[in-house]
Amino acid sequence: MHNSSATEIIALHNADSASPELSYKPVYIVTDKRVKDPTLTTMKYLQVGGPLESDRIGNTVGAIYKIEFADLSNLSATHIKVWAIHNTDASAVVYPVSYLDGVTLDLILWKFEFASDLAGTPVAAGGTYSIMGHRTNQQPLGIG
Repeated sequence: MHNSSATEIIALHNADSASPELSYKPVYIVTDKRVKDPTLTTMKYLQVGGPLESDRIGNTVGAIYKIEFADLSNLSATHIKVWAIHNTDASAVVYPVSYLDGVTLDLILWKFEFASDLAGTPVAAGGTYSIMGHRTNQQPLGIG
């Protein structure tokens, strides 16, 4: 059996581009009206953006499982700090922009920020960029 779902590709923005902080971390939405706790039911789905229908980012429900750094050539920021869903601030990975330009990472995305150094010191992007997130309606295993 194969997956016939189309992939939705959305433009992504850095965490500090919104207030409250922008997050792509998937949240379980319970569809079982008998139970409010998502750990107690299998009637649920993942949504990116927050717990309310109005919070949803994009059209597809499901996690962003791939991040494509399509064009970083106009940035003045020199690094990007990337959080996957299980990272903490201490374990998030900081990459040089020169390494990520044109690269695609396979991970379940939480958020990313622009940085001025390998320590991950936050900084404004300082230019335009194209970073795309890929996702489908398929639910990845091991989240929750």
